[in-house]
Formats: sequence, C-alpha cells, structure tokens
Amino acid sequence: MNSSPIPIKIFCVCGQKYAFEVHPDNGRMPVPVACPVCKRDGTDEANRIITKILNGKTQPLPPPSVNALLNSVQASLAPHLVDALKNAVVQELAAQRRDLLAAQQAASAELTVLIQRLESVQTPLLERLRAYESRIGELEKELADQSKENRELLKLKIDLLKEQVETERAAGRIKFNTFN
Repeated sequence: MNSSPIPIKIFCVCGQKYAFEVHPDNGRMPVPVACPVCKRDGTDEANRIITKILNGKTQPLPPPSVNALLNSVQASLAPHLVDALKNAVVQELAAQRRDLLAAQQAASAELTVLIQRLESVQTPLLERLRAYESRIGELEKELADQSKENRELLKLKIDLLKEQVETERAAGRIKFNTFN
C-alpha cells in the first residue's frame, strides 16, 4: 500500500467534475466510485488515472496550495473574461444590426424603383381607360340621338301615310298595301 494518498480528478461525460484522494489497493481503486450528479460509474477512469500516476506517465495533482492559487487566478480572471465575452457579443450584434440596416435600405430602394415602374405603367393605362369611357359616353349619346331621329322619321312617315289615307278616302278610293 502506498503511504500517501493519490489525488484523483474525474471529468464525467455529464459535465460534472469530482475529485477525491485514494490509497490504491494493488494499483486499483479499493471501492467503486460514481459521479455525484448522474451516478455514472467512474471506477475505470479512476483506475486509469492511478495506473498512469503509479507508472510515472503523469504527475499527481498539485498540492492544495497550488490548486488554491489556480482557483484564485481563475476567480480574478473570470470577470475579465465575462467582460471580453460581453464586448464580443455586443460587437457581433452591432455588426448584425449594420447588416440588417443596409439590407433594409437596399429593400427600400428596390421598392421605390418598383413603385416608379408601376406608376409609369399605370398612368398610360388610366389615360387609355378614361379615353375609352369618354368614347363610350359619346357613342351612347349618339345612339340615343339616333333612336330619337328614327322615332321622328317613323312618326313623319306615319303622318304621311295618314295623310295619304285621308286623301284617298276623300277621293273615294282606298289603296291597300302601298306605302309611298
């Protein structure tokens, strides 16, 4: 049995980190270990770490004072990293906003061109439509006038026939089926 305990640090696939010290039994874990969060078995990983340390392929974990120093450095760097990350996010958002504004301006310009084209096509069509409506009105008036003239002509013809009938009656003879 080794006189000093071996520090073991395991990173579980669930993202949890857990560490402990162990006195290996014949170069292996004396008891099974599991992740405190997901309960996944970590015994094989712990045995691999023990084997590497005992065979000199890796260094054991630094003493707690070094870990404390690393933790304090991480703690002091964390706000700076958060600020750097915030700045990067803000810069990315600003770049995306610029791109969106440029896209909006381009779309507005395209819409303006389309509106102008529509108006240039629409104006002659409206003028043509007005001309057609005006001509239809004129033709309807002409038709009404024609009907009035035709009625007057028919009335005159009827009056002439009546006069002719009266003349024939007066003369004593009536001609039938003649309309001159």
